[in-house]
Amino acid sequence: MLPASIQITGELLSAAEVQDICESLKEDGVRLLSVRGCQLSDRDFGRFCRSVAESRSLAQLNLNLGVVSSISRTHHLADALKTNRSLQTLFLHGTPLLDAGLVALNPALSTHPSLVCLDLGDCMLGEEALALICGMLPPDGAKSGRKG
Repeated sequence: MLPASIQITGELLSAAEVQDICESLKEDGVRLLSVRGCQLSDRDFGRFCRSVAESRSLAQLNLNLGVVSSISRTHHLADALKTNRSLQTLFLHGTPLLDAGLVALNPALSTHPSLVCLDLGDCMLGEEALALICGMLPPDGAKSGRKG
C-alpha cells in the first residue's frame, strides 16, 4: 500500500476519527497529514502524537491554526518529534506557542535528522524564541538540508 494523504480542516474530530488516523499512522499508511484548525480532546491529541512518533512514512505534518493549543500539547509534540525520524516538514503557523513553547520544542527540532522545513509564522514568538530559531540555522551551511 502506498502512503496516502489525510487532509481535514476546521473540524471537531471525534475519538473514533482520531483512532482511524492513529491506526493509519502506525501502519505507515500516511505521508501527508493535515489537521489544520481542527479541534480534538487533549487525550486524543496525546494519542495522535504517540502515533506520529511511531510513524516511519509521515513526511509532512500540518498542525496550523491552534491545534497545538497549550503547553502540555507542545510537550506531547516535542516527545513525538524526539522519536519520529521521517518528518521533513512541520507547519505550526498560527499556533500560540509563545517563547515557552519553542523552548519546549527546541531540543527535538534542533536534533531531528530529517526536518528541513518549519513554519512558525504567527506563533507569538519573542526574543528568546528568535534566538533559538537562529541557533537552529547553520552559520556556514554546515547542517545538511537546513536552509537559512
